[in-house]
Amino acid sequence: MLTINKYFSLLSNCPTGSSVAQKATEVQPAIIKQEGEQVTMDCSYETSMSFYQLYWYKQPPSGDMIFLIRQISSSHHNESSGRYSVIFQKSAKSISLIISASQVEDSMNYFCALGKPAHSV
Repeated sequence: MLTINKYFSLLSNCPTGSSVAQKATEVQPAIIKQEGEQVTMDCSYETSMSFYQLYWYKQPPSGDMIFLIRQISSSHHNESSGRYSVIFQKSAKSISLIISASQVEDSMNYFCALGKPAHSV
């Protein structure tokens, strides 16, 4: 049995002097799955930026935040990396993290974050 702990949203800091509103919100409680099943976690957000990035992180009991995957708002395809992939719906302002072939080791906290890229295009 695998338990994905209730995940929380992070709000990345805006650049100094920026009045851009941005917020990511938690949308679901803990998920309990059998090992090997696909896990999907949803995150909705609000922003007035036209160009931004969304990130997913995990946090094991050690407390260290581990980066999983990033989605750029201007991208026309959903990002994937190993067992992690996202479904990004810019018009709906939502991003889902998908973990394929889940493992017991995946039981931890997951976070989504919204931020402005260091170098806007």
